[in-house]
Amino acid sequence: MPHQEKNIYASLISAALIFGIYFWYVFGMYQDGRFDGAEANSLIGKSILGLIIGGIIINIIMHIVINIVFAAVENDPKPSFVVDERDKLIELRALRVSYYVFGAGYVVSMIALAMGQTTFMVFNLIILSCAIATVTEALFQLALYRRGF
Repeated sequence: MPHQEKNIYASLISAALIFGIYFWYVFGMYQDGRFDGAEANSLIGKSILGLIIGGIIINIIMHIVINIVFAAVENDPKPSFVVDERDKLIELRALRVSYYVFGAGYVVSMIALAMGQTTFMVFNLIILSCAIATVTEALFQLALYRRGF
């Protein structure tokens, strides 16, 4: 399995972990009514900051773990880390699709804000569109690699 595909799988797993933990934690707090008071916007900001910092840490750890696991399973003494023009084009095409998905989600969240939704709901719509865009990008890259581009 090429190194790029391993990284895509690591990205998919880390995205599922990162956003799964975030939404589980935040909606648990929402059900407890912690976003109803005057400190709601501050708590939203702290939650998103935690998502960013935790996401970076989990993503780095997951890439390291996935590469170690694949190295042990494949028993390849000299893994290939060559990135050619095809890999860059696949990454750019997937990134473009990801931007479209995120842009559509952002527009939906602005429409929700214009229709009177809470700040909590709007920010979480933006985070959800980011999650969907991340997964879409990884799946699109996998599809392009499998198809042979």
